[in-house]
Amino acid sequence: MTDRRDFLKVTGALGAGLVLGLRLDAKALPGKVAKTEFRPNAFLALGPDGRVRITVPKVEMGQGVRTALPMVLAEEMDLDWSRIDVVNATPGPDFKSMGTGGSTSVSTTWTTLRQAGAAAREMLKAAAAAQWGLAVGQCHTEKGFVLGPGGRKLGYGDLADAAAKQPLPSKPPLKKPGDFRLLGKRTPRFDGTDIVTGKAVFGLDVRRPGQRFAAVLRCPVPGGKPKAWDKSKAEAVHGVKAVVEVPTGLAVIAESTWAAFKGREALAATTTWDEGAAKDFSSASLETKMRAALTGPADEARKVGDAEKVLATAARLLEAEYSFPYQAHATVEPMNATAHIGQAGAELWVGSQSANRAQDRAAAALGLKPEQVQLNVPLIGGGFGRRLGTDFSTEAAQVAKAAGGGPIQVVWDREDDFRHDLFHPATLHRMRVGLDATGGISAWVHRIAGPAILRSWMGGQKSPTQAASEANGALDLPYGIPAITVDFGEVEAPTPLGWWRGIQIVPNVFARECFLDEVAHATGMDPLQLRLKLLGDQGVVKFGGEEADIRRLKKVLQVAAAKAGWGRKLPPGRGLGLACHAYDGRTYAAQVAEVSVEKGQLRIHKITCTVDCGFVVNPLGLEAQVEGGIAFGLSALFSQITWEKGRTVQTGYHDFPVLRLADMPSVETHIVSSGADPSGMGEPPVPLAIPAVLNALFAATGIRVRSLPLLPQMLQKA
Repeated sequence: MTDRRDFLKVTGALGAGLVLGLRLDAKALPGKVAKTEFRPNAFLALGPDGRVRITVPKVEMGQGVRTALPMVLAEEMDLDWSRIDVVNATPGPDFKSMGTGGSTSVSTTWTTLRQAGAAAREMLKAAAAAQWGLAVGQCHTEKGFVLGPGGRKLGYGDLADAAAKQPLPSKPPLKKPGDFRLLGKRTPRFDGTDIVTGKAVFGLDVRRPGQRFAAVLRCPVPGGKPKAWDKSKAEAVHGVKAVVEVPTGLAVIAESTWAAFKGREALAATTTWDEGAAKDFSSASLETKMRAALTGPADEARKVGDAEKVLATAARLLEAEYSFPYQAHATVEPMNATAHIGQAGAELWVGSQSANRAQDRAAAALGLKPEQVQLNVPLIGGGFGRRLGTDFSTEAAQVAKAAGGGPIQVVWDREDDFRHDLFHPATLHRMRVGLDATGGISAWVHRIAGPAILRSWMGGQKSPTQAASEANGALDLPYGIPAITVDFGEVEAPTPLGWWRGIQIVPNVFARECFLDEVAHATGMDPLQLRLKLLGDQGVVKFGGEEADIRRLKKVLQVAAAKAGWGRKLPPGRGLGLACHAYDGRTYAAQVAEVSVEKGQLRIHKITCTVDCGFVVNPLGLEAQVEGGIAFGLSALFSQITWEKGRTVQTGYHDFPVLRLADMPSVETHIVSSGADPSGMGEPPVPLAIPAVLNALFAATGIRVRSLPLLPQMLQKA
């Protein structure tokens, strides 16, 4: 349905699939490889000591792929989980597409990794059978050993050399779920201990011999360029080595980050800017344009029947506007990258969600071929879609080139991150519903107005799927309504845009699920019963290029309501609210929030979340994803990016609040098993937190919030 999804399919699934079946012998491998190391594919290497090194084809940014993906391979290969090592893949012939995003890491590698592990298992069995003079069917595997009749037992390490000589099975048998020993079990994070003890290496931790550091002075207005500057004061700062011009601004090269930042501060005092065409941009001017775009021409995303005609003759018309502000990614680890240019090529260390793309862009900036750029991917301290962009990594390559080579780490501070983010755009939503004489919904119209992320992502070009992309979460309205129109009125803005955790689904589901609660209240129906009625007996419903099984959505909604005690008597001043969604037709989720307002402050007591994401690889990891997704969504209740004179007003956590530990509600997660293959869990919990809480707020206080962020004065009536 969206180009973003297509992009991730290409950069995610394809690269993993390409390497399956690849036979590598010692001569073909880079570096020194033990002669007895068994490498039937690019994902695993078995050494003579029995330890297995698993290469993860996705990047770890806190979502747990360095645990979940090795579990999939280890299950089929029957590995001893305590005897594996995990390493990150790097872009190259074996891993041509490492894109990580869209909640696709497990779903796009599920079959490939299972086949990789199963193929290795069968080759080890064949090697043992040949040594024992038995049929392969007389052997079985268990925790790193091949077992045979009469107590025969050989460790995988002892079989590594012989297994490498066995033919690679084209269709190795896969285990049945009932035979899983590791998958589906609560498994602690593979790298959890290293992360909490500080041993794990993130991008900011990278250190190379002779490494220098750089900070870039960028125009605070997008698209602006330095007009005049005096570098003498910056160069006088102790530790500063040079000031060089790069495409993004002026880079201060120094012995330490402190010196680089101090030198940049001195440089800023002497620099004047050509602020460009965006210098007068403001949130107020954008809102005026968005409001105008709520009526008139728009790009159609979904049309069922003639909703406008039905509205014109409806017995009753309900209408409301919803507003969602610009959002920043606000990752805990600011953007950074280390680049080292040598005589033969270059090497980069980048916490990138688009490693192959980052490699290509850096190579182009350096005038090199991609294969001349080695790109390493350390752990990422928060991605949320921000690191799908390659602006910061390309900049690091440009700085290293301008500085004459050698290892240089370019570090962004918190204000850099907020000033130069790839923002999630603001949107306005005009919601209209027509009711028939019985109070039933006869027509639904949802107009979305705002800048298009997809156009920004595609270099200013309009994609044929732009309307569908920007209406994601709105066009896939799951409710059975006779006439539906969902469209997108594009508004131009000079701000750089990028994908955000939950993407456009977050504001679109916010408007959709809150407005549906308004309809329930206006018609005197219980919000749960209205949803169940509208979901009805639908089966699989198609939305453009996607489809969703509404029965699975209805089930998670029913379970969430039951587990939260929907309909129970609450203390005065407390309320329950709910929301549900079929995320990209793959993952089904529902949330029920319980809230109150105490002394003018919103208190979110509990959120009950039910999910159906197919087979759950690691329930412990799933719960962490649900809790993290809810925290991310709730942060957007209170945060916003606003613009004045082409600049962001907010510059850090002090004026862009994110959820604090003390404000985190209790989260109860329930899993509905559907028997389907795994689907994503990183994003699906995010969009539901906001409408569930705001619907609960209305139930508790009668206050209807249609515009975010939620400000204290909005709660004064409570």
